[in-house]
Parts: sequence; C-alpha cells; structure tokens
Amino acid sequence: MSVDAHPLPSPQVTQSTYRLDLVRGSLRGIITTGAQTFVLFIAIRYFHASDSVKAFIGAAPFLGMFLSVFGLHYLARTGWKKSLCGAVPSAFCGVFLLASSWAHSLASFAILSAMGFICLHLATPFLTSIYHDNYPSDQRGAYFSLPMILTVGVSVVFGFFASKMLDYDLETFRWVMAILGVAGLGKAWAIYSMPSKPIESQISSNPLGNYKYIFEDRLFGYVLVTWFIMGFANLWVLPLRVDYVTNPEYGIEGSALLVTLLITIIPDGMRALSIPFLARMFDRVNFIVLRMVLNLTFGAGIALFFFTKDPAIIALGSALIGIAFGGGSVAWALWVTKFAPPDKVAAYMSVHVSLTGIRGTFGPMIGFWAVHQIGPVNIGLLSCAMMVLASVMLIPEIKHGRTNKPLN
Repeated sequence: MSVDAHPLPSPQVTQSTYRLDLVRGSLRGIITTGAQTFVLFIAIRYFHASDSVKAFIGAAPFLGMFLSVFGLHYLARTGWKKSLCGAVPSAFCGVFLLASSWAHSLASFAILSAMGFICLHLATPFLTSIYHDNYPSDQRGAYFSLPMILTVGVSVVFGFFASKMLDYDLETFRWVMAILGVAGLGKAWAIYSMPSKPIESQISSNPLGNYKYIFEDRLFGYVLVTWFIMGFANLWVLPLRVDYVTNPEYGIEGSALLVTLLITIIPDGMRALSIPFLARMFDRVNFIVLRMVLNLTFGAGIALFFFTKDPAIIALGSALIGIAFGGGSVAWALWVTKFAPPDKVAAYMSVHVSLTGIRGTFGPMIGFWAVHQIGPVNIGLLSCAMMVLASVMLIPEIKHGRTNKPLN
C-alpha cells in the first residue's frame, strides 16, 4: 500500500491553499531577489565587505535551513496549526530585513540581513506538510508550479527596477531593503491564512532525532547522499557567481543591471519558462531520472558560467542554471511527499532542508577560499564533475523512482 494513501483534501481546501500560495509565491519573488543578488551587491559596493562577511551573508539562508530541524522540533511542542508555525519565522524575516534598511555600518547591515535570511527557510517543513495535506498527490507539482512561476516572474521584474535604482544612487538600497521587509511580512500573512492541521508532535526528545530516518529509510538516505554531493557543487558557487561578475579582481566588474541580468533576470526567466513543463514531469515521470537530468543541466551551466569572461557565454550558463533551477525548485520542495509516510512529511522535510543548510552554510565559505586557490575556471569544472558523479550514483536507484513507499 502506498504511504501516500489518505483521504483526499476537499476542493475548497485545495483552492484556498492555492490562492494564498499565489500571494506567498509573489511576495517570495521579491525576497528571492534580495537573497540572490541585492544584499551581497550592497555589501560589496556600498559597505566594501570582506570575503568573510560576504561568505557570512551568502551562508545565512542555508544556516536557516540547518536550523529548520530545531524550529520544527520546538514549534511542534506548541500544538499550533502548521500555518501558524510557518508564519512566525516568516514574520521575523520581514522584521529583520525591514530593520536592515536603517543600517549605517557593515556590521549592522550584515547581521540584520543575515538574521532575516536565517528566518526565511524555517517555514519550509511546515509549508511542505501543508502541500502534502491540501493538494491531491498526483497534482502537487501542477499546483506548486504557478506560485513558483510568480516567484520567478516577480523576482525578474523587481530585480530590474531595483537594480536601476541602485545604479542611479546606491543610497536607495534603503528603499530596496524596506520593500524586502514588507514582502516578508506579507508572506507571513499568506502562510498564516492557509487552512491547515495542527503540526504532528515529534516522538524524539532530541532536536536532531529526525536524522534517524536517514538510516531507517535506505532509499531516502541514499538519495540524500547524492543530493548532498550535487547540492554542494551548486551551493558553493552560488554567492561566488555574484562576486565573479562584480569583483574587479576577475575583470568583469559588471554594473548593477548586468549583474542582475546574469544572476537573476536570465536564469529566473528561463526558470519561469521551464517550470510548467518540469512540474508536470515531476507528477508523471520517474523521479530519479528527472533528478539525474537536472543534475547534468546544473553541471553544464556552472561550467559555462565560470569558463569565460564573455558575458554572452556567461549568459548561456545562467540560462542552463535557470532551467535546472526550474525543475530543481519543484523537486526540492516536494520530493519527500513521494517517499515519506503522511505523518512524517514535515520530519522528513526538516532533515532534507537541514542537510541543505549544512552544505549551504559551509559551501560559500569553502567556495570563496577555493576560488583563490584554483581559480574560477577550475571551480566550474570541479562542480560539473561532482554533478556527474551524483547522477551516476543514482543509476542503481532508477527502479525505485516511481514508488511512494520507503524501502527499509
């Protein structure tokens, strides 16, 4: 029997969740642009941040991912609805980002913006559990796709206008950060308003107790190992992409508009175009095969991005990265719903998000160190090789790609 067998959600619950998720996805697009581009750009250009500060800011969202396993553990003790559990950290995210708009020193800007992005991902396990409860199992990718397209679309539009503001006057970063903060508060309201059940109580008294599922569920654990390799290859160059096209040391020194074009507009545009197709593939095809294809697309894009100083070739790499992110964002957010028991979706997701946080926290630090040792070209080639390795490791598991049942 499939572990996903449970009473179907009512159409009213599904549609209410979907409408509110459209709002959440739109507001998340504004915050995404800040996390991917603007906060690092402001830290580099306005505050002249050192490599260690840049790494700290780049790692902040992923530190929040790691802490999500603790957030789930302690919020589960409250007995609150999942929507309230997800809204609380989202509200803190908005407050910290809003406060950073008044920062007058690098230290205060870095700490406040980093705290905002740490809170950003604490809501993820609760959201995934809401999707599991409120969307039909064979349509989760389809329902998730339009909010994700809105995230990407709003990110592109906001990225364009905010970059023009920053190119005109760097001091306008205060308005940019204020908009990010208001978007965070609006996102908290959208999550709070979603219909949801009370969060399942956690059996373990240890905040890290959910890690046991890595060992108890063989398929879940093995896929997480390959995901760790692939994810590290992607995440250690994520903030490095901004530095590569911004820092005079690498010979590109792009304007705010060029940086936003290469880091946000092109990849997010391709991401938006690819999401509807790849979301349908998530619902219909072998998940393991889909993950392998996305890995190889990521690898090719990263290799091209760091292979040259030619903006046209970098743009091609960005486009491939965007396509891979289109499918990767759907797969990352929903894949545990294919394998986790219904009462453990949040727990499984907290482990997945937490491991993403570990590689994302240390990845940028290692990336900024490694690029000075082996150069950006070799960084790109090494990342590509790691993506290929992760794909090859998944070949024996292709036969399990359609199952919803954990293999112990």
